[in-house]
Amino acid sequence: MVKKWFTEFRCGRTSTSGAERSGRPKEVITPEIVDKIHEMILDDRRIKVRELAHAIAVIRTNFCAVLLLWNNRNSGFRGERGPKKAKQSLSANKVMATVFWDARGVVHIDYLEKGKTITGEYYSKLLDRFDVDLKQKRPHLAKKKVLFHQDNARVQTCLVKMAKIHELRYELLPHPAYSPDLAPCDYYLFPNLKKWLGGKRFESNEEVITETNAYFESLEKTYYLEGIKN
Repeated sequence: MVKKWFTEFRCGRTSTSGAERSGRPKEVITPEIVDKIHEMILDDRRIKVRELAHAIAVIRTNFCAVLLLWNNRNSGFRGERGPKKAKQSLSANKVMATVFWDARGVVHIDYLEKGKTITGEYYSKLLDRFDVDLKQKRPHLAKKKVLFHQDNARVQTCLVKMAKIHELRYELLPHPAYSPDLAPCDYYLFPNLKKWLGGKRFESNEEVITETNAYFESLEKTYYLEGIKN
């Protein structure tokens, strides 16, 4: 820079002021422009930034500064609120399902009612309903000990639930040490259910339940057996 100025003065220059340049003015944030934007926005609250910039022929970077100035000056203008936005229609809520299955297929499915949570007492009553279905669908197990495998979620390891397991005389299989909370067999059953439901839209929880039941009914018996073996 010093070399440049040295050369300029050596060639006869005597002033340090910059020469006039062509192009846009240095300052575009003027009261006239702000007032013009003010009128345009009041006429149409949904007008786009691109349309405003085109109307007043201001470069976008400086125009954003103009808009910010207008917004600060008119914040809370007349106590008006912004335009209401249309709400998107929501899909069905999440549905919590508890699935009991063996090598022959699904024995019992429980869908949690909306607004409820699974507690030790709820799960204990759920085991009673499962035991009824188990005796009806697997009568050959009536005089045999049932091997029961589950994940290690807290609600399934509480005292109330463990007492119910003992009452039903199920043999609880140990959960693998240092394993995630999911039971190993869950990795075989539920990922494909996720693919089955993927991309579909449901208007109610009943539609989700119907589609889930259809998924389990569509599986071959060998699928469950291979899942247990794996």
